[in-house]
Amino acid sequence: MLKSALQSWVWSGINKASSENVNPTRITNIIALLCISVSSLHLPIVLYFVSQTGYQELLLIIISASLLTLIPILNRLKAYLMSKLFLVIVFATYILISCLMRQENLNIQYFFLLAVVICPFLFKEAESGLMFLITLSYFLLFVSFEIWFFYSSVNTLSFHQQIVKISCSISFALSCLLCSYHIRRNINRNLQKLSSERERSEQLLLNILPANIVQRLKTSPNLIADYYEQVSILFADIQNFTPLCKNLSPQQLVKLLNEVFCAFDHITHKYGLEKIKTSGDGYMVAGGVPIISSFHAIKCCHCALDMRNVFKKICKKHQLHNGLRIGIGCGEVIAGIIGKSKFSYDLWGEAVNLASRMESHGLSNKIQVTESIYKITKDWFQFDKRGSIEVKGLGWINTYWLVSRKNNLGTHVLTK
Repeated sequence: MLKSALQSWVWSGINKASSENVNPTRITNIIALLCISVSSLHLPIVLYFVSQTGYQELLLIIISASLLTLIPILNRLKAYLMSKLFLVIVFATYILISCLMRQENLNIQYFFLLAVVICPFLFKEAESGLMFLITLSYFLLFVSFEIWFFYSSVNTLSFHQQIVKISCSISFALSCLLCSYHIRRNINRNLQKLSSERERSEQLLLNILPANIVQRLKTSPNLIADYYEQVSILFADIQNFTPLCKNLSPQQLVKLLNEVFCAFDHITHKYGLEKIKTSGDGYMVAGGVPIISSFHAIKCCHCALDMRNVFKKICKKHQLHNGLRIGIGCGEVIAGIIGKSKFSYDLWGEAVNLASRMESHGLSNKIQVTESIYKITKDWFQFDKRGSIEVKGLGWINTYWLVSRKNNLGTHVLTK
């Protein structure tokens, strides 16, 4: 129960999914808790001297600790800047009154220097001006008390020793101020590097998985497996690719495949489709996953026509005579992530197998679609009926060749 209460205090006002350790809000909560704990540890000494100034100090501790309990509440209310300023003021007031109450040099003022070193962790980069003002104020408070104690206290040290003592104190304070400045610079530099690396890793992850799947992975460790009633799947494969491997050097082959697949990636993104994977010279795309779309089949058909056109241009550019087979099918699928190492987002179901057969049973530079795709998209595209073909494991099915867009219908309404 105590552990739960402490965690609730420390993470107050912060998203629990956050992985940031150097979080100003979190550090503000922790420092407020530490101040209360240190003050509480001071209670036995205060009670021992209760006959002198104990009552006043006891009241000061109770009031300060009570005020510090408001810090996590303010953070929970998203009043982040107010909570920092409140912590700074309460801490400064506590040390200030303690020094004035004792009216003798008990080195209580050195807590101001502790605050000077801690301040850089409390404020964000955008609040650096305010942080510098507060840090300087703590520094000046320390120096002021050192000078005041120097003139007001009776000291057995010689004048020379007193000068050395106060100069060492001020030098130490300046050192803390310089440390605070360099701590701030290093924190900012490291946070910028961390932010840059986080964006880079996020981008790499987005190149592997759909954006909403990435968000689900980040917020929940649960297995991702979703059912989709109607999606479209497109398979594309380069014909006579194996002989091409023998005629080209490894560098030329990879460069060619990269050019083709990068062009396909651009087309896929253009129509808001999801690239599922590549396998050798094969390319798999899906429409309607993971974001449901009523135009999934139409988008896949537009994508297939563009892919065929761009592949012809690439072949002409490199003086190649290869063809591109494309197959499209639709139906219900299961989509999810499998594996922990090199995991991937994939689809399973009869619709996937059928779309794959549409590609493998197709012809060079032809786009073969199932009857269900034809019925959904016949108002948008021109088709030629191929007839019935025997598909392994599925029997005889009617298929169509996708020829072109009908009546020059535009694609702008379907693109991102």
